[in-house]
Order: sequence, then structure tokens, then C-alpha cells
Amino acid sequence: MHVRLRRIAASVSVLTLATALAACGGADDTIDGTAISGSSYDGPAVELSFWNGFTGADGAYFDSMVEDFNADNPNITVKTTTMEWADFYTKLPIAVRSGNGPDVAVMHMDQVSTQAAQGALTPLDGVATELGLQESDFAEAVWAGGLYQDARYGIPLDVHMHALYYNKGVLEAAGIDPDAPPTTGAELEANLETLKEQGVQGMWIDSSGWMRTWFVALDAQFGGQLYSDDGATVTWNDEAGVQALTWMSDLVTKGYSPANVGQDGYWKAFTTDQNAYVIGGIWEQSNPTFDAIEWGVAPLPAIGDDDVTWGSSHQFTATTQVEDDPDKLAAAAYFINSMSSDSIEWAKANQVPARASVRDSAEFQALPGMDVFGPLIDKTVLPQNFPGLPESQGELEDAINAVLLGEATPQDALDEAATAAQLIVTENKSKFGY
Repeated sequence: MHVRLRRIAASVSVLTLATALAACGGADDTIDGTAISGSSYDGPAVELSFWNGFTGADGAYFDSMVEDFNADNPNITVKTTTMEWADFYTKLPIAVRSGNGPDVAVMHMDQVSTQAAQGALTPLDGVATELGLQESDFAEAVWAGGLYQDARYGIPLDVHMHALYYNKGVLEAAGIDPDAPPTTGAELEANLETLKEQGVQGMWIDSSGWMRTWFVALDAQFGGQLYSDDGATVTWNDEAGVQALTWMSDLVTKGYSPANVGQDGYWKAFTTDQNAYVIGGIWEQSNPTFDAIEWGVAPLPAIGDDDVTWGSSHQFTATTQVEDDPDKLAAAAYFINSMSSDSIEWAKANQVPARASVRDSAEFQALPGMDVFGPLIDKTVLPQNFPGLPESQGELEDAINAVLLGEATPQDALDEAATAAQLIVTENKSKFGY
């Protein structure tokens, strides 16, 4: 379907659904006689196909949540398919067009617009309204992340972000207070100098694609962002981007990290007492290799002008396969709302629930590490959400790798990457019509 026609079709779908809901009035309205409710599903027995990419340890928690839902709701059977995220995003639009895709899917926030623009997703504005969901139930940026061209396609599930992990044993051996993590870049560098004097390279960095997330956080701390506000222009080669990548490369040039560290080598060093600090995700709290050390976690220091951090969000979506089936749409709405409102189990998989009511609960507050990660939801820089933007970020990863390997200067590498990425962004902007 042509992009402009697809956009019109999406708008019509939103209007039709919203009108159908509004016409009924009341708390539990209907579509063709099937109630849309956050508390129950009263239609006939249905089966929902559900896709996700939770292939790691978090997948077991999510599977358990789905099993509990199925047990509690005998007239809805949710059948789960799990695959690698890269395969997920490639296969989804093709499978939906053929009628062999999922009815419901959960995906990263920066993929919502791409999948919506390809015609795979159905707008959920009417569903969100009927379920009583609004921005105040979630963090503002997370709620906005489910939008594409003023239509809602995503219902937030969680936020996952980076913080600073520290090895207490290594710090204590160097005479650094293990219970006073640095809060500024100056404090962090002073500790790294002390460690260096003791013969310890205190903050290893590798030349893998994952370093892009470090860059995003630092770029934001120095006042930058990867793209312009309208998603049309690559901006990571501005002054903020150069400052961010210079700080990263200085870890090597100043001797705080070895050169040519292999992928994930910094984690291996961290858990074998060779490394004191690592910037890493909330999910690392369940890393089994941490059992060998005494460690702590704290918010990312303000290395630049602000102490913001990188993060992303998983969002629930419904595909166009449910548009003509009011029973499936009602069941999908109830399933999504249930998984979102009952996401305390998902928090145990080391994810911060997007739902404010879950984050405010005593059960969430008691979970290990959430006293650090929970408040970071308001300090997390989430990805810009325009169709096709993730395609261009391989160029940024190549630039970061080249600089960390000593093959280019930050400015030259970022300029070259921005030029190549701009071609991709411009093509996608034209193709998707945003």
C-alpha cells in the first residue's frame, strides 16, 4: 500500500474504532457486541497468536505471565512464539500481510513506527481510551513512544536502562570507598587515576556495536541527540557527539582500559576483579557471574552537563489481523491491559514497569536494585521513533568501533558515519512519508 494511502487507512481505522466505542458509552463498551474491558473478556472463546523476542532469561518470566493469564482466562488461549529480535522485525510485516503473523506482539519502542508505517499494526487509540489509559499512568516519554503520526500503536510495558556497576572489592583494594559511587565525571576520573596508580585499568571498553548505547547516553549528557527533532537529519557528529566519543576513546588513550578489548570483555574483567566500573543494563543484575564478587550499582554519573542515561521500552501492539475480528480485538485489549497492570512479575526479570501504579507498589520497591533503577525512568533518554531510523545506526556503530581501535579521530569518524547514515534516513523519510 502506498504510504499516503496507508496513513489515511490508519486514520480511518482509528476514527472507526473510536466512534464505535464512543457510541456505546459506559465503562465496558462494545465493538459489534463484544465488550472492551480492562477487567474481563466476555466474548466467545478465541485464540491469540503472540510474538516476542525475549530469548534470554527474561523469557521465562514472560512465559510464566502468559501461562498464568491463560489459566485465569479459559476463554482466551494465548499461543506464544519467541524468536531473535532481528528475525522478529524482518518477519513480522511479511507474516501479517500473509495472514500468518501474530495478533498481538511486543516490540522495542523504536520499532513501533517502522512496523506501523509498513502496515503491520492497527491503531489502538480507541482501545487505550476505553481502557482508561492515559499519559499520567506512565512516564511521559514512554507514553509518547507508542505514537506514530498522531495515532497510538503501542501500549507501554516497561523501561530498561543503563546505570553504573562497580566492583567493591577492586575499589576497596585501591583505597577507594566502595560504598560511595561517583556522581560526576570528575569524581569518576579521579577514581580511575587512583586505580591506574595501583596498576588497575578501572573501566574497560570494547569495540562492539553495543557501545552505541554508551554513546547515546553521553551524547545526551553533553546536550546532543542522534537525530533532529523531526527525524530528518543525522546530528550525532555535532559538538556533543564529538565530546561523547572523545570521552569514550579517552578510556583507552589515558590507560583506564586496555586497547582491543574483545566483545563483552569488560564484563569478564569486572567479574574477575580486573575492572572496577562498567556501564550496563538493568538486566545485568541477574548475571550469574556476579555471584563471584561483591558489587553495587548506582545512577550514571554526570560525565557531561546532566546525569541522564540510555534506555528503551518494550511496547505491546496489535496487528492488522485483528481489525476485522471484534472478538480477537477485545481479547487482545484485555490481554494487553492485564499484562501491563500485572507487570510486577516482569519487574522480577529486571525491567522497570512502565505502569506508574506498579512502580509505586511496595512489592516493586522491595525488589533488589529498584531503589536505583526505578527513579531513573525520569532520567532515561528513550530512542527517537521514526520509521527506519534503526537502519542507519550501523554507521554510528562502525564509527565508534573505528575510534576505539585508534583508526580515526572522533570528528572524522562521526562525520563520515553521518554522511552515510543521512542517505539512509533521507531514503526512509521519502519512502515512509514522515
